[in-house]
Amino acid sequence: MKKNKIIESSVYALLQSKTKKTFTILFMLLALVSSVLLVTSELVKVKLLPNQYADNFTIYIDLPEGKSVYETKEVTSCIVQTLKKEEIITDMSIFLGESAPVDFSGMLKGRPLSSGENIANMLINLKKEHEREESSVAAVHRLRPIIQKNCSMHNANIKFVEAPAGPPYLAAIVLEVTSDDNLASMEKLAYKLEKIFRMTQGLVDIDVLADENFKRFDVSFNREKILKSNLQLDQVKKILYLSFEGMNIAYSNDANAQNQIPIHLVLDKKTKRFSSSSKKELLNKFSEIKLMNSLGMLVPLSELVTINATTNKHKIVSKNLSPLINVVGETDEISQIYALLEIRENILKELSNEYDIEKSSMLDYNLVDKKTKEKFNLHWDGEQKVSMDTITDLSMALGVAIVLIFFMMVVYYKNFSLATAIILASFISIVGVIYMHLIWDMLTPTNFYMSGTSLIGFIALIGINSRNSLLIIDFAKQLVEEQNLSVDRAIAVSVNTRAKPILLTVLAIIFASALLATDPVFGGLGVALIGGTLAAYAVSLFIVPIIIQKPLLNKYPLQKEIDEEK
Repeated sequence: MKKNKIIESSVYALLQSKTKKTFTILFMLLALVSSVLLVTSELVKVKLLPNQYADNFTIYIDLPEGKSVYETKEVTSCIVQTLKKEEIITDMSIFLGESAPVDFSGMLKGRPLSSGENIANMLINLKKEHEREESSVAAVHRLRPIIQKNCSMHNANIKFVEAPAGPPYLAAIVLEVTSDDNLASMEKLAYKLEKIFRMTQGLVDIDVLADENFKRFDVSFNREKILKSNLQLDQVKKILYLSFEGMNIAYSNDANAQNQIPIHLVLDKKTKRFSSSSKKELLNKFSEIKLMNSLGMLVPLSELVTINATTNKHKIVSKNLSPLINVVGETDEISQIYALLEIRENILKELSNEYDIEKSSMLDYNLVDKKTKEKFNLHWDGEQKVSMDTITDLSMALGVAIVLIFFMMVVYYKNFSLATAIILASFISIVGVIYMHLIWDMLTPTNFYMSGTSLIGFIALIGINSRNSLLIIDFAKQLVEEQNLSVDRAIAVSVNTRAKPILLTVLAIIFASALLATDPVFGGLGVALIGGTLAAYAVSLFIVPIIIQKPLLNKYPLQKEIDEEK
């Protein structure tokens, strides 16, 4: 008896038994369906662009318009006191009222254009990755709720910004609200959508990128009173500016300084602090400021000005010549795909009473106010848009690969059935890809996602699996034609002979891919190759023989088995 005949006898018995073939096919279909259910049930989480690990992250702090720098500093001080307790943080930089040094991602978020007393930015540097056990992604996930719970005073919006895994974007989920009608109605709709965003589990750092309404006071000068008080208009303007903003009145020259050092004068910092935002409080402040006229008399500033309460004027952002308001949100350990689908469903539930809603494209909506008949367009952008473009491109690449392999097999074998069998056998390896992601997610402390790189790995597997099937088919044909074996026996011998070389190839791929498996971005590629090649090996042993049996029997219908004992 020849050695190593276990595989051969198993495959031959499988091909000879209709029951075993049926059971094997059913098992394969069950595995395929269950793997798809793992994705749809979110047991295997999908995120096309997982966050990459880094040694730093940024915090954006936005207070409502009209808040002072003192209130902004109170928020940043709270954050600093909280983060000082963290051992993984080495240092922090705070930028009050101005933009921090930004990269390309920050430029797309429009952060360099943000300034004012209600704005702050913080750069947080972490220990090097090998010096800490916690990844930057896990650290941000842990610190975000602590900071937002303890330091969100004065209605501060605190956002944690990490390095993007792929191309930079405005936010993970961006919903663009556009309309050619009333801007106020757009804002009303945007804040309704913001509430829907806040209903979505796993969505954080939610914001409406539009100016908020706040009360302000316009100060106008009473020229007649100023002249009758023996004062100059320019004198009153400078005193008013000096009291609240201050100004550079001189410069100090230093031989060691590259530029002149300005001497900044402000009357009293306490002047800028108000106990309330009322007109009476402002008049009281103005009453404390007195100007001396040419007669040596002191005249209260409150007597020289008129104060009118107004609301702020909004900045108008437009896209494609239409006014635009963005509602944004970041995802925290979930895929933006799941959050987006939940938001779309909630839009239909929450807004159907006020708006007529219809689809304008695969994901976008058109809304019409039932009372005013105003029209609004809702368009998705951000990381979701990048993800959709990525999956579209990769799906096209997968489709092209399958079509090219199919036609090459048709040309090579001059047989459509065999070419179809090879493609079917190759596609079944997706079972191993999905199940290996589930296993790897259980083994890792953080969520492990099936990503865009996983799809790249599956595209590579199509070629690997096709090669395995091709080797088995060619050798089986050779055995039938040259040694006059039956089709079933030839397939069994072919599988047995090729099993060891295929296994060596599988092990080589697994060992090489294991180096990629721990990477946060390219880990999906490594895990897909490991799981897919293992599944491909099982497919080569048991599924490929069943699939190619009938096409080979059709090709060699008169072939009879030779008794090997003779």
